[in-house]
Amino acid sequence: MRFILILILFCFSNIVFAQQSDSKLAYTYYQNKEYVKAAEMFLQLYERTRASYYLDYHIISLINAKEYDSAEKTLKKYLKTDDNNKDFLVNLGYIYTQQGKTNKAEEYFNRAVKKLIPYENDIHSLANKFRNIREYNWANKTYLKGRELLNRPLAFTAEMGDNYMMDRDYDNMFALFVEALLQNPEKLSTITSKLSFARSYDVNGNADKVIASQLEKIFRQKDYPSVFDELGVWYSLQTGDYTQAFNHAVKLNAKNTDKLYIYIDIAHEAANARKYDIARQAYQRVIQKGKEENPYYYTARKEILNCKYRQYDQAQPPVENYRNLVSECKDFLQETGYSNANADIIVLTSDLYAYHLSLPDSADQILQKGIGIKRLNTLTLDILKSKRADLLTYMNNPWEAVILYTQIEKANPNNDIGYEAKLKKARLAYFEGDLLWAKAQYDVLKGSTSKLISNDALQMSHFLNMNYEEEGDNSDLERLATTEYAVYRHQSEEALPVLDSLIQNSSAGIADYAALVKSGVLLSQHQDQEAALILEKLAKASGQTYIRAKAIFELANLKNRTDQKQQALGLYQQLVSDYSGSVYSVEAGKIYRELEKTIKNEKITPVN
Repeated sequence: MRFILILILFCFSNIVFAQQSDSKLAYTYYQNKEYVKAAEMFLQLYERTRASYYLDYHIISLINAKEYDSAEKTLKKYLKTDDNNKDFLVNLGYIYTQQGKTNKAEEYFNRAVKKLIPYENDIHSLANKFRNIREYNWANKTYLKGRELLNRPLAFTAEMGDNYMMDRDYDNMFALFVEALLQNPEKLSTITSKLSFARSYDVNGNADKVIASQLEKIFRQKDYPSVFDELGVWYSLQTGDYTQAFNHAVKLNAKNTDKLYIYIDIAHEAANARKYDIARQAYQRVIQKGKEENPYYYTARKEILNCKYRQYDQAQPPVENYRNLVSECKDFLQETGYSNANADIIVLTSDLYAYHLSLPDSADQILQKGIGIKRLNTLTLDILKSKRADLLTYMNNPWEAVILYTQIEKANPNNDIGYEAKLKKARLAYFEGDLLWAKAQYDVLKGSTSKLISNDALQMSHFLNMNYEEEGDNSDLERLATTEYAVYRHQSEEALPVLDSLIQNSSAGIADYAALVKSGVLLSQHQDQEAALILEKLAKASGQTYIRAKAIFELANLKNRTDQKQQALGLYQQLVSDYSGSVYSVEAGKIYRELEKTIKNEKITPVN
């Protein structure tokens, strides 16, 4: 008996293996467009297993081979044995659509719908069959028939909306999605995902026009459900209308007590888009709710400080603004304590003292207090050490800075923090005039796993290899390095005359690089027009490809930041098309796509 059982199992395993092998071969024929061979094998597999997908592939293979008569003959043969089989009917209808026989196709599609039974899985199965052959109208007819059979007039609402979406009938799509939200507001994230899909594949902007106009009609109603305010927030964020998103959040929170997180989302998005006033208003709304039963209170308190700093960094506010901000940061740290969670505010406070209030000793005290936090996690410790090494470099204390960078590098030999520390050591050596050692370090770092670090290293490696004279005079290069150190230490007034001298009197490679450094100084001083003139000249006339690419990238960023979006778009496109080998081309491509989307969204009628 045991022997017979083993024999049966052995035979069964051989059958399964043979079936898998035949299936793989059939799909290989299909992928290689050997449709006649594929059709024959799929039919054999179907007759052996009765799995409907094999018959589907048999029919599709015959259609691709334009063997319509054979496909029709096969299906009619099987229909004689099973005239209730909806798969046969739909496939036969599909054959007729491929031949342009619309009336006959509809006859068989209609027969399939009439064969439905009042069972939800049967309804979904037939509708999906129609979807697979892009007969979205018939998929919806299936769902409408299903509503009748199940006596559920609101069933399949979202599914029908999906079909209208795939058929690019955005008016009916949105109407059904609205109906789905009225039935089940918890499905909002599902609906927004579908709308995102519709928008991303609609190159003509028709979906946006429908969404905007239909939402506007909803918001004119007196007592519309709050889920549509949440939908309004989502759509306003998609189109970059942060003011409108905030207004909807205010209405939403007036109706609900658990939607404060919406303000956090809006603030985060607005800050990333440099709409700092809206971001601060959103954070302030959270703070106004107080600490009690408000899990977002301290997040908002912290983020509004970061937001203010980023906003000040984009303008030239009076020093008093920075004094007030550092006072707010200290109050926050005093209230909540020095901890892992507050490392960003520790760093922010230190930066304010050092780089905006010219009090580097106070900045150092803050960082040392942060480094001394008990049970500080390793990552946070290394970040604070790195910030302190940066500060010591700024304070003209390179030796102690090198010690800290070395500690970080040894503690992180194979990750980005370690590579960044090594990069900063190389930069410090360059500042100090140790050009040969710096060049060797940059050459090594070109292979870093971090794209940002490897790009920086690649640029400096190329610059030094092009301009360092093994046996010649490197005095201009040393002057440039020393001047860059002065720029790093915010000694711009001392640096600018030296940069001008280098631009006028040194070799082309050093002169162009000095011009780039000068443009950076001017940008930091918000002298945008003067910086733009230098960048435009370099972009056109520099003999160094990497200098031209860098100039175009910085010019594009400047245009983008100052709302000259069309000009910025053209410059990013130039980097992608003309400087594809540049370290800036990938980043330019990302920004180009986002900027293109922003420009498109700005043309959409805002939702009131």
